[in-house]
Amino acid sequence: MTVHEVTRVYCPVCQAKFRFSEGWKAGDIVVCPVCGQKLRLEMQGNEWVGARPEKGQEKEIRERVDEYARIKGYVFNDMKEELLEGLLGKNRRFGDFYCPCRMEHVPEFMCPCRPTRSGDVERDGKCYCGLFWKKK
Repeated sequence: MTVHEVTRVYCPVCQAKFRFSEGWKAGDIVVCPVCGQKLRLEMQGNEWVGARPEKGQEKEIRERVDEYARIKGYVFNDMKEELLEGLLGKNRRFGDFYCPCRMEHVPEFMCPCRPTRSGDVERDGKCYCGLFWKKK
């Protein structure tokens, strides 16, 4: 690696690569700054990858949405628990936490979905399903 290359970590939830911080090592738990997913650092070949240590568990999605809201400065409405139940149901049926209001079960609709990460909340005041809301 040259002096100008930056080591990055791949997030399996949002497919983003974010900067690897000095001092991190395999097994460390970090949070993806893009989607809020808690990740365990692993080296796969020559790349750092974040593994989901609690994949599919209720704790995983609760921590992810809370962390994402904190990172972005978003709030929740009174329907948070119902929407989380929808995410849990999608996980049981389709194997991951897909948006409860979308019919497609594809990676870009894993919560927080790509449209949400791309600015829907800033533009529309809330995300598609209404889980994340812009502060007023």
